[in-house]
Amino acid sequence: MKAALVFSLFFLILPIAFFVPFIGINAYIWFGYLRLHEWAYMPSARFSLVIAVVSLAGYLIFEISKRPPKLLVNWLICLLWLQMCLSTAFAYSLELAQPKFIEFSKILLIAVLITSLVDSEWRARFLYMSTVIAIGLLATRSIISVLLTGGAYRTDGPGGMFEDNNDYALLLVTALPMMIYLARREQNKWIKCMSYGFAAMDFITIFFTRSRGGFIALCMMLLVMAFKSKYKITGLIGSAAALLVMLSFAPLVVIERLNTIKTGPSIDESAQLRFMMWGISKRIILDHPVTGVGPGNMMDWRIHQRYAEEERPRVSHNAYLQIGVDAGVPAMGYFIGIILLSYWRLGRTRNFLNARAPDSLIIEYTHGLQLALIGYGTAAMFASRHDLELLYQIAALAGSYMLIARKYLNEAAESVAETTPAPLYAQ
Repeated sequence: MKAALVFSLFFLILPIAFFVPFIGINAYIWFGYLRLHEWAYMPSARFSLVIAVVSLAGYLIFEISKRPPKLLVNWLICLLWLQMCLSTAFAYSLELAQPKFIEFSKILLIAVLITSLVDSEWRARFLYMSTVIAIGLLATRSIISVLLTGGAYRTDGPGGMFEDNNDYALLLVTALPMMIYLARREQNKWIKCMSYGFAAMDFITIFFTRSRGGFIALCMMLLVMAFKSKYKITGLIGSAAALLVMLSFAPLVVIERLNTIKTGPSIDESAQLRFMMWGISKRIILDHPVTGVGPGNMMDWRIHQRYAEEERPRVSHNAYLQIGVDAGVPAMGYFIGIILLSYWRLGRTRNFLNARAPDSLIIEYTHGLQLALIGYGTAAMFASRHDLELLYQIAALAGSYMLIARKYLNEAAESVAETTPAPLYAQ
């Protein structure tokens, strides 16, 4: 029954995605985050990839003349992709590198497509809301599981790139401020309540992932959010109260896991393993600074035996080091540059809109996306997900928002030019 329902939805969406690629991108986000194929017991199905291909084909046929690719806006993403191409070509194992490269190429392509298709405030609002709802439903599904088991088991992700509990916490921490700032100035009461409800589900689920990196990132993000608020002291007290309430009601196994943050470096095997993998990653980067060892090649036994004494290959457990291992120092620079440039663009966009369109909801969204980057940037210190799709969607939206803000500036400049009287000598 589940499989029939998912298949019916999938085949209904395909023609819509072809003729209206913007709807296709939103459908891609839903299928990608909710992992509907796994929910319907079809783990090998690639529904999101098919929707992405169909949406791209529709864009090339129907939309590209009206909305050309914004490659200059995405110059760092393009450079990162070229570096990944180079790294894949010189990889130790092409068999390991190729699937990783294809998946990463799909993520970057979708980001460029988002920047091209999101060219109005309505589309900016729709895609932002669509992303929040998809991840909010994912968190709600996790909370149902927690309630059914009493929180006795660790909450892992639904599969794919965020199957691991740390990767899932990374996704949830990144999405949390997006949910809060969707609700902040929302006029529709249903959407407002839904967004705050999803934020609550997301917040609670982070604890039950038992991810220490996710918890540290959550605390950092709440601290920055409090300082960004108008009432900073109240914000700090509210954030602290939310954490204390959650810790008071959380099961003992969750508290014991978070308590290892203080003692982890000295006695916790998992924390010690992370420090060891950070050291190994640095050595690999120093030995292969230009192209790295190739995407996914840290799991190659030849690399593993050269640098580690562990029984099995492991990843870096740090997104910044992982992309350096995979594709070299240039890729690490582009990756960090994407995060910093996106943060700057969001602040710049907010300044433009405050001056020319102070009622725009994009102003609130820029706050949410900036905090999302802070949450990601902190949690990524403890997880290897440099290919988290939400990060590149945020970067794409940062570019789109900046272009939309420039439209407002150009319209204002044209309006001033039309209303300014011509000089006497020109009459």
